[in-house]
Amino acid sequence: MATLWQDLRYGLRMLGKSPGFTAVAVLTLALGIGANTAIFSVVNAVLLRPLPYRNPDRLVRVWETRPQQNFNRTFVSEGEYLAWREARSFENVALLDSLSFNLAGGGEPERVVAARVTADFFSMVGVAPLPGRVFSRDEEEPGRNEVALLSYGLWQRRFGKDPGVVGKTILLDSRRYAVIGVLPRGFMFDQPADVWVPFAFTAEEDMRWGRHYLGIFARLRPQVDLQQGQAELNNVAQQLQREHPPTNTGHGVELVPLYEDIVGDTRVGLLVLLGAVGFVLLIACANVANLLLARASGRQKEIAIRAALGASRGRLLRQVLTESTLLALLGGALGLLFSLWTIEALVALSRDILPRTGEVHLDGWVLGFTLLLSLGAGILFGMAPAFQVSSLALGESLKEGGRTSSAGSGRQAMRPLVVTEIALALVVLIGAGLMTRSFLRIRQVDAGFDPHNLLTLEISLHGSRYSTPQQQDALFRQLIERLESLPGARSAGAVNVLPLSGNNVSGSFAIEGRAPAPPGQKPNTNRRIVTPHYFAALGMPLLRGREFTEADSADAPPVVIINETFARRFFPGEDPLGKRVRRGSADPWMTIVGMVKDVRHKGLDLDARPEMYIPYPQLPEATMTLVLRTESEPGRLVSAVRKEVSALDQDLPVGGIRQVAEVVADSLATRRLAMLLFGSFACYIPARRATKVDPMAALRYE
Repeated sequence: MATLWQDLRYGLRMLGKSPGFTAVAVLTLALGIGANTAIFSVVNAVLLRPLPYRNPDRLVRVWETRPQQNFNRTFVSEGEYLAWREARSFENVALLDSLSFNLAGGGEPERVVAARVTADFFSMVGVAPLPGRVFSRDEEEPGRNEVALLSYGLWQRRFGKDPGVVGKTILLDSRRYAVIGVLPRGFMFDQPADVWVPFAFTAEEDMRWGRHYLGIFARLRPQVDLQQGQAELNNVAQQLQREHPPTNTGHGVELVPLYEDIVGDTRVGLLVLLGAVGFVLLIACANVANLLLARASGRQKEIAIRAALGASRGRLLRQVLTESTLLALLGGALGLLFSLWTIEALVALSRDILPRTGEVHLDGWVLGFTLLLSLGAGILFGMAPAFQVSSLALGESLKEGGRTSSAGSGRQAMRPLVVTEIALALVVLIGAGLMTRSFLRIRQVDAGFDPHNLLTLEISLHGSRYSTPQQQDALFRQLIERLESLPGARSAGAVNVLPLSGNNVSGSFAIEGRAPAPPGQKPNTNRRIVTPHYFAALGMPLLRGREFTEADSADAPPVVIINETFARRFFPGEDPLGKRVRRGSADPWMTIVGMVKDVRHKGLDLDARPEMYIPYPQLPEATMTLVLRTESEPGRLVSAVRKEVSALDQDLPVGGIRQVAEVVADSLATRRLAMLLFGSFACYIPARRATKVDPMAALRYE
């Protein structure tokens, strides 16, 4: 320990004598180690840390499969959930449905994200409210489900963390809900939610089996593995096909561990990023090793004198490694500070891309990783100068002319490091180039509409004022007219699902004059409910026929507009105009009156699917997304849009107001993040070439 302390003091003294060299080396290492720490903190939170639930390895997600319709994993119906809930392989089975509410009471009205769950949900995940209780089974019945749990964030933001909120009532879509509890800080499952309400099952048998929109989660019993649970549900699925052939023929089931379901495809991307940032650190180590080799050429007589005075080669080697380790630890300490800013930036960029970003922070595992990384880097880049010292010709070094030969050996020792550095740099640069090229090519893809100068907002109509379709239609008509009359506005419309928003509504349909498809093989299409002027507002070209007009009212003959893919797939070589289709056997036939250009709804890198557009009065919905095309920057009309909504109903909150260009940009967020990270790694690479093998030459960078 005494000699180690001497080595440390001597190493610090030598580093202090060369402040320029020390600063460059420490900064080089700090960037590499800090980047590795930041990426590892994300990998640790997303991939390595267990899910924050009770015995998370027993939790699974239950997906429905429809291989005959090319749906690998889809949501399930209420009837399937009730059947699966009786499976003996499960300790708990819970249902989760995402929705949103207009919240009133305790402040200004606002649009909040909500989750509907069954009573077994909280016992399944092992979470208890801070104050209050969870839902009971009898609250799954219609009329008894008007109770709510608040998230910690909503409780803090809107109610000032008032413990007396339990027992009070809030208004959700103009209905009174009694607050029965507050969930712990940071609790989230699948998607963030402000309010949690119990799921009430419908009484209609057709509705129970016909709608597939629910997420199902379960906890396996002890001693039951995934294969046993899968086998039991396969039997249940086959039984449901026999009992309910119209809605369940061809439907299967798949159990997926909850961890795998949450992580999904992000594992490969994160590991690739971790490997890329590891290359950056290796390049940094090669840089510092070259600096140490160049610096060592000026210390060869000092080393030779120490050896002549009795220092063993092992002691000299240890001294060099001690100095390199000190450099690495200083770089690691500075890199840790650098990673704090980098982690915040990563979380901000990836919040809507990666799961579990709320759990990303520095903890003991990340600090331990940084320490081990620093020590390993110090030993790695210290090996080359250490071996140079151990192979030093003492006699030649002590001669007056020995410096020249030693410098030549230093140059030869640096060559393999330079080759390694160039090879690693090429790998990172090629990766950055491919990411950038892929991103630029995706950006050039035609989305099927014009996202520029386009503002979007979400309006949801609930309560006694909008209890009928006629009242809802009247409100949207008035609001669209007001928006179109704003100075700087060109046109406005509304749709139930905005392209590239991440949401979708689809269903089966039939074509008049064709034989009914067998159960489980009915054609499927996306369903869009739109108002007149929607196509003009979104910038979607009409290819054939006509658009919807005010004459396409609820009492008018049902009509529909299709897209190009719908026409190619279901009417190949035919003129689709005038043909009739219908959604269900009890629905009226709709005449095709127009065809519009394809829109890439799911993503710019995915082909368009068949879509049918239905006029709003003929299939009204309470929640619609409005789009407003403007003459110039749409952000200038945000306050005016809010005033128009408030003028119609001051208690009506406006949700999701943003520019459509931002929606398109968010759909590319994953590719953009990968491009930015790889580009940052590539920009880090310092193309360095020493002109002379001396300490000052090693500090010159091109």
